[in-house]
Amino acid sequence: MPAVDRDSIIATLPDYTVGRELGMGGYGRVLAGHHHPLNRDVAIKILSLRAAHGESATEDFRTEGRLLSRLDHPHIARVYDFVSRGDVRLLVMELLSGGSLTRQHLSGPDACAVGLAVADALVQAHGLGVLHRDIKPDNILFTTASQPKLTDFGIARMFDDPATVARGVIGTPGTWPPSRSARPRSARRPTCTPSA
Repeated sequence: MPAVDRDSIIATLPDYTVGRELGMGGYGRVLAGHHHPLNRDVAIKILSLRAAHGESATEDFRTEGRLLSRLDHPHIARVYDFVSRGDVRLLVMELLSGGSLTRQHLSGPDACAVGLAVADALVQAHGLGVLHRDIKPDNILFTTASQPKLTDFGIARMFDDPATVARGVIGTPGTWPPSRSARPRSARRPTCTPSA
């Protein structure tokens, strides 16, 4: 993906200070930001139409914002705003500075607590007809107080809305549930065996 045009981002978010890059999201870069009217630190998730697949990606991005705004749960990342200007689309979200589950070194009881928290978040999402479809350690982030939050609903689908069903193989190989074990052989991860 090309470098983010910071001037465009700043112009799109006049009430914010746009900070450093935090990493890469499903559709592009994620930047730190600060919303001055509410004195709130945020994450700014960016989709550039020049780097994505046109309006279908924009609609997926907008859908993610709608889904997250409906999912009011202590273990689901909050979305504050969806902003569209020119060829730039932004999601302004809760800033989660505690790193991903991938980087955590949890005790057995703490790992169980995180699993139960994420499971409870998924119960609420499923109750609203939302299936995440990409549960993996990189999509579980932590607050600075070590509270886990489920993120990246970018490939979620609504159970009752066939218009939002993505085509093709969606998700991260190796994290698919057993119910998807019938996926095409070409999409399966290779089996690795320890070397002698």
